[in-house]
Amino acid sequence: MDKEALERLVRNAVLTEFAKQGVCFFPVAISGRHVHLSKNDFEKLFGPGKTMTKARDLSQPGQFSCEENVEVIGPKASIQKVRVLGPARSDTQVEVSATDCFKLGIKPDIRMSGNIAGTVGCTLAGPAGRITINAGVIVAARHVHLSDDQAAAYGVKEGDAISLMTPSPRDGIIGNITVRVSKEFDLEVHLDTDEANGNGILCGTILEAGGENIFSRGLSKSAGAAKSAAACTQTPPVPALELITERDINKALVRGDKTLYCTANGFISPAAADRAKERGITLCRLHG
Repeated sequence: MDKEALERLVRNAVLTEFAKQGVCFFPVAISGRHVHLSKNDFEKLFGPGKTMTKARDLSQPGQFSCEENVEVIGPKASIQKVRVLGPARSDTQVEVSATDCFKLGIKPDIRMSGNIAGTVGCTLAGPAGRITINAGVIVAARHVHLSDDQAAAYGVKEGDAISLMTPSPRDGIIGNITVRVSKEFDLEVHLDTDEANGNGILCGTILEAGGENIFSRGLSKSAGAAKSAAACTQTPPVPALELITERDINKALVRGDKTLYCTANGFISPAAADRAKERGITLCRLHG
């Protein structure tokens, strides 16, 4: 096991333990443009009998990037050196960003991977030839991978959706992230380059579950996962929060609040505690 895989294993084990306590964080991977090829199409592009040459393993078990790349050709323009990912699939699929679609002259079609019926096609060129596919060009829908055990810890199931807070200067919410569960998956949110760049997110960023519906899909709160704060000995002038995140601290800064109140068994995220300390905001926990 290489260093990167070991670090990912440890990270996901820690995040899964947090999730068991109701504190839900998700690591992000940024997915650049790439191509999945069927065995038959690979040979047409790279030569009879040729097989994929692994360059490196990817974060999802069994998936890898290849030394091979292709040119993706659309009605208006082409994009060269688009990476091939393995292993081979039953159907060829091209995953690009919406920005790439505009360059290629293709209407963006947001789909979950594998759902290519009715999508547009393109031409692919390799060193041994060209192929034209009638369908298969998609903008990948945002999604999160979890193993069976991880899904149980997070309290979600296949087809659910989560929302994540973006702690960038734009301070937003990325919603409608579809949950995908399989014994072959490992904990990770996949965003494309447009989404990541627009929200100031780097590969490896860990985002916190948030938004008005943070717990509506099974992400439960727990009294066992509370971060320390100063004890509140008086009746707070405003309702106490059961969950204080970095986003709440940012809102308090805008309002000019100097104190935020947390319920006795509520949770204060580590990012929120650090941000509050940095900006001089006092966090007070009510007595149980």
